[in-house]
Amino acid sequence: MISEKVQRIGASPTLKISAKAKAMKAEGIDVIDLSVGEPDLPTPENIKEAGIKAIRDNFTKYTDSDGILPLRKAIAKRLKEDFGLEYGPKQIIVSAGAKSSLFHLVQALVDEGEEVIIPAPYWVTYPECVALAKGKSVIVPTREEDGFLLTPEALKASISPATKAIILNNPANPTGGAYTKDQLLALAEVIRGEDVYVVADEIYSSLVYDNFKFTSFAALGDDIKKKTIIVNGVSKSYSMTGWRIGFAAGPAEVIDGMSKIQSHTTSNACSIAQKAGLEAYDGPQYDVQKMVAEFQRRRNYCLMRLATVQGLACFKPLGAFYLFPNVKSFYDKEAGGAKIRNSYGLAYYLLKEARVAIVPGDAFGADGYIRLSYATSMTSLEKSMDRIIEALGRLKTAKKAKRVALNNTATRVKKAVPVETEIDARMRDALAAEMEGHLGYEGRYEWNANINGAVIQLRTNVAHLNDFWVENFPPAPAEAGMTPHGMIYAVDGIAGREPRGFYHAETQTGILVNTDNYGSLRSLAIGLAMDIAVRTAGAGTAGAVRGMSTDIDGSGLILVGPPGTKKTELFFELLADPRFKLQANDVVFVRIAGGRAVADCVERKLYMPTAAVELDRRLAPLFDRSKCENVIVHKDDCQDMDCQRADDCRLDKGSLYCYKAAKEAHAMLDPGWLGGPAASVRRTNLRWLVLLRNDATSPAVVEIGKDEALRTLEAGEAAGAKKALTAGKTQPYYNPHLLGAGPEKLEVQRAFFGRLLDSARCVLFNSGVAGADKLKELVSSGR
Repeated sequence: MISEKVQRIGASPTLKISAKAKAMKAEGIDVIDLSVGEPDLPTPENIKEAGIKAIRDNFTKYTDSDGILPLRKAIAKRLKEDFGLEYGPKQIIVSAGAKSSLFHLVQALVDEGEEVIIPAPYWVTYPECVALAKGKSVIVPTREEDGFLLTPEALKASISPATKAIILNNPANPTGGAYTKDQLLALAEVIRGEDVYVVADEIYSSLVYDNFKFTSFAALGDDIKKKTIIVNGVSKSYSMTGWRIGFAAGPAEVIDGMSKIQSHTTSNACSIAQKAGLEAYDGPQYDVQKMVAEFQRRRNYCLMRLATVQGLACFKPLGAFYLFPNVKSFYDKEAGGAKIRNSYGLAYYLLKEARVAIVPGDAFGADGYIRLSYATSMTSLEKSMDRIIEALGRLKTAKKAKRVALNNTATRVKKAVPVETEIDARMRDALAAEMEGHLGYEGRYEWNANINGAVIQLRTNVAHLNDFWVENFPPAPAEAGMTPHGMIYAVDGIAGREPRGFYHAETQTGILVNTDNYGSLRSLAIGLAMDIAVRTAGAGTAGAVRGMSTDIDGSGLILVGPPGTKKTELFFELLADPRFKLQANDVVFVRIAGGRAVADCVERKLYMPTAAVELDRRLAPLFDRSKCENVIVHKDDCQDMDCQRADDCRLDKGSLYCYKAAKEAHAMLDPGWLGGPAASVRRTNLRWLVLLRNDATSPAVVEIGKDEALRTLEAGEAAGAKKALTAGKTQPYYNPHLLGAGPEKLEVQRAFFGRLLDSARCVLFNSGVAGADKLKELVSSGR
């Protein structure tokens, strides 16, 4: 399982779209790519020759981590000549591209929890850099009528005691907006009174138009220079995107911090590219002026063409090489059944219908816009403008359709948290006191639930957890003086604590700290109810089975197995047969008496993964009416690589959300909605225990005895199972709700399943060679 910090970030949308355009071209499709910020003009000849000479001179070894001294001196000279800034070599570091400089800089500046102010629209990499440093991005929207520029008032309102830095991109990607000296001075007045750094991303500083005078933020005074770190490079101004040379210039202590990090990551920028970069900065600059003139000509042409499109407005950029037109008027329109609801939908439409690749504005934090790069040939721009204008002209107002307002909560913590089960009474009392202290009275929720006859009280300050708890479990009476059988605290917002769970068996107290994920709460509650059932009824007579259960004519069948054994697929295939009734999709509680194993579903609603929509077409409209958790509403959060590779993204096609895009997404589904009350049961006599495996060689069905079944269950392994269950560990009895797996706990489980196997038949079923029809045949022959 990859780390949580990596799961929190997404791949660069611009590079993903560019890769898609290249793939379509490789298939012979005539696609024009306006998605990537890469000049089409060649690297100047003198720079290429410098790189070639470096190779011939065998300049191919490691260099100083900070970059070769002549290059750092050349950068200092360029900063002096262009902006009047004085920097020594120790105040400059050369990296493998400006993106690398930015990453190392944020890592050097930002500690966990510290805030970085980012004006929106923003370059897609800024928030991800902050996330990787475990910082917090504070996104500050700008207005089109202000030129997409940050105002002093908005900046001042965004600064807090936790603010560490502001990222100021000038000229800006994706808008092309540029700050005048007076506008920068107004921002500097705010900065002067604050203890914050300014990350001045000035990668497009040479690419300005209409005689605009660029001013570096560090040039606004010595006091401002001490707080400013300039990030720049050769990629854009010298058409050297693939050479990967960037730099940062700033206070020596910050550069030294970056140097330490870089020494452990890239070591140094490419030696050959550094020699080419030296020529770029030290050599003649006329190629830069030629490039600026050409980009201004292309900009003017595209603005002229787009001005003819009714309903489209486009801000006139003063720098960079992007247009950022306002396309909101095209939302809720359609052509050929393709409805446009957002910038991703419009980008998908233009790629498919106009064969032009652009970037949706939502990737930059501005969904009402799209970004087009004019850093390509005039011939390509002429064709792309023709295609875009024609495709937009085909969009007509869509028929009014009632939109579903999805009841969806995006939780901060996406996965179940680990639960520590070996705590003593002293630790339990200390934790409970800490929880009570944070709960207070305002925003406190208490609710008694009846879980398998046990009264378990929830105390929480998380409205979402209380909402799902009340929805999920039947209520229990809150009689005066009645003591619940068990207690769960679920308290969020405790500073300095990692998301974690605790359980004290003797007092039957569960504690969840700093998680708002309902899956963690539900699992702890089920585990607690399992322990209470054993204590109440005695070992061997009561317990729970983790699996998906159905009923046929009063006989219950439960599918048991880890992920990878096609359990969910088989379950829904059985439910497609009207003879099979739904009981539970995760766990049943079982009482054994008189030779019978009576299985009960103890939940009012099914906490069902929404990815199940792929298995039963009835589910999507039902989930629309359900309370949901972590359903994906932005493509950047999508985890489904299969549909992305297959170019079949619902969000690209204008859907407001996607049920299959996240493994952590769940809906609280009423079982009665699947075929009505007659299609589901609460109780059944458990007759079949089906242990699943998935391989290509084992027999489809093997009936096994008690001893072999117990060994299989206790091992918690199965052929074909996914190995990422619990960090490489197995789950005894395939049950993640078990609170602890010590010898005593396992002996209780063994006694229970031993009694259960006296009442129910057990088979090994190979889902790799057989499907639900074989299960139906098995049940029919054995009844």
